Amino acid sequence: MSVSAASLSAAASACAAAADLEAELNCSVCLSIYRDPVALHCGHNFCRECLDKVWENQATGRGYSCPDCRAEYTQRPELQRNLKLSNIVERFQASRGSPNPLRCDSLPSTGGSQEGGEPMREGHPEENGSLMKAARIGCLKHGRPWVSYCRQDSVCLCEMCLTSHKGHRMQALETAVAERKTTLVEEIGRLERAREVLESTAHWLRRARAELKADRSRLREQVSGLFAEIQALIRAEELGILESIEAEERLQNSNLEARIGETESKREATDNLLREAHELKLEDSCEFLESIQKTLDRLLRADVHVKPCKVHKRQLDRKTVSQAGKQANGFVRALGQQIHGQLAMCQEALIQMEPPSRHSAKTDSSPRNSTDERDQCACLTLDANTVHCNLSLSEDLRCAEWAEQRLPYPAHPERFRLHPQVLCAQGFTTGRHYWEVEVGGSKKWEVGATCKGPGQAWVDSCISWVLRWDGRQLQAFQGSSRFSSPSLRAVREAPRRLRVKLDCKRGTLSFHTAEEGKALNATDNCLAAAQESGTLLYTFNIELNGPVYPGFYLEHSMVRLLQT
Repeated sequence: MSVSAASLSAAASACAAAADLEAELNCSVCLSIYRDPVALHCGHNFCRECLDKVWENQATGRGYSCPDCRAEYTQRPELQRNLKLSNIVERFQASRGSPNPLRCDSLPSTGGSQEGGEPMREGHPEENGSLMKAARIGCLKHGRPWVSYCRQDSVCLCEMCLTSHKGHRMQALETAVAERKTTLVEEIGRLERAREVLESTAHWLRRARAELKADRSRLREQVSGLFAEIQALIRAEELGILESIEAEERLQNSNLEARIGETESKREATDNLLREAHELKLEDSCEFLESIQKTLDRLLRADVHVKPCKVHKRQLDRKTVSQAGKQANGFVRALGQQIHGQLAMCQEALIQMEPPSRHSAKTDSSPRNSTDERDQCACLTLDANTVHCNLSLSEDLRCAEWAEQRLPYPAHPERFRLHPQVLCAQGFTTGRHYWEVEVGGSKKWEVGATCKGPGQAWVDSCISWVLRWDGRQLQAFQGSSRFSSPSLRAVREAPRRLRVKLDCKRGTLSFHTAEEGKALNATDNCLAAAQESGTLLYTFNIELNGPVYPGFYLEHSMVRLLQT
């Protein structure tokens, strides 16, 4: 008997409502109807067992988070059963198991269904997003449950749909569900690992921002201190010049005061003689004649001589002022350019993060057999042809120490002449290598590496890239350029053991602390030992102009190559 369009529409609506309700009752972790549902403070619900498994995988020390909204909890929340949701699930399960459950596969076929066994859009598995839901709804065209999955067309099929997909690749519905759930779980895991990488990257960037702020604050203090010292020097020079001017003025003023006193005395004596002469002029002839000769003699002997006097002018001429201004301007400009140039050339990394590879979120289970991808333990000996005459070598060529008296080594074109240095006999141009040394002494030592370069000029040069202990602090040097890092600044005592790692392909030379008492060996544990590199102190980006030779500078110090 035919079914009216209204009845068919009502049945389809009821089917859709049931599917929507079932979708709302599905756990977002297992994609199945809730089993013992529990609620979080953020409002999301999950199966208790599913949430426990998710949080077991999250137990990494960074707290717990909601699988849906990623709301974070510092402590694992106490899970409370959602009684209302549990009752709804039980009623829904009971309605499905009743004698007349509401099922979409009870709908008869209609002329509006698609040919070839594809279900109508209301019941298509691509619409509800779950093969298990599609299996429960069934084929709307034939009114039968799904039994197979066509991999070629990516659709679910009932028994009557199989003929239209003859020759296609088929899968049992349960197998298809299990396979795709496995894929989904893998992708969820990959994405969660990628999220952890993003989270750690964000944390690193925040730390880098703080490091940047602190570093630039120190730089501003350095620049301000430098210019304050220059201003203090200029002020001190200014005060010195002003003091010399005042001292010269006091001397000249003292001379002038003495001359003024002398001149005043002569003037007073002259006034007295003139007064006597005028008084004598008024006397009678007899008295006048008796006194005139004495008065004339005194007038003739009067000291009225005036010595010449000159006060020199002290003034900066225009040429001097102009030249001094140009010199000061040139000095300030040169200082500014030097500071800017030094800041621009500084390549030391304040804080560095290696970006993860594009496949880092996936598990790489393939073995790495290429020796070029592994750190190789370097078996080193010291080169007796390069050792300075103030360094003595052990018989096994694995230890060098300072000697007060120059040793009578034979002349050799590669022997260091100016600096108490020694190189190893082994050099490297390819691969990744590491070696460990023990150092000690009362004054200064350097551990590093160098390229000999063409000619013999290198025998009078310092080792190219070194880590130096000068008795007070640990610093990195590339030639005459000095570098530092937070790890180096944190060192308060001279390290006893160092591990040096050379990557010829990347062009890096890095220095690490090494644990005392842990010997190296050249067995299969070599790679594991190399990876336990201790604290990274500094990394140079080097340019290989030939083989790279390990080298050492020893002043009242010693070095020993540890057995590999």
